[in-house]
Amino acid sequence: MFDSILLVCTANICRSPIAEALFRHHFPNKRIFSAGTKVEALNLIDVPADKGSIQATKWNGLDISDHRATQVTSELLENSDLILVMDETQKECLSRYSSGVRSKTLLIGQWINIGEVADPYGKSDEAFDVCFRCLEQAVLSWKKRIPS
Repeated sequence: MFDSILLVCTANICRSPIAEALFRHHFPNKRIFSAGTKVEALNLIDVPADKGSIQATKWNGLDISDHRATQVTSELLENSDLILVMDETQKECLSRYSSGVRSKTLLIGQWINIGEVADPYGKSDEAFDVCFRCLEQAVLSWKKRIPS
């Protein structure tokens, strides 16, 4: 049912690359992608993940050093069975692409009562670690709901 999962944040350099790595780790048989809503506007196309995200994933046995920022496109949205966003702003932004997107777009943290995942950009290593832990809990909550 959910064979293709898209993880979305704003710039695709902090939160969604971490979420993508976690989903790939826990769902090796799914097609997992990530993208950002403002990658082009921020001039970040093909920029590597933030060093804080790279370090947080490395500390936890995952590697996102090859990640490059990607802009959300209508095609990515249409080809995804499930779209998980970090906050309500991204959810609203994606709904402007197509009316069909809203029904398959959810907050990544909705099952763990955190709602939105705070952006650690420009913050301390501790903020990136908190972000990683939050996303890890969120992914594990989805693991209970998405068949492998």
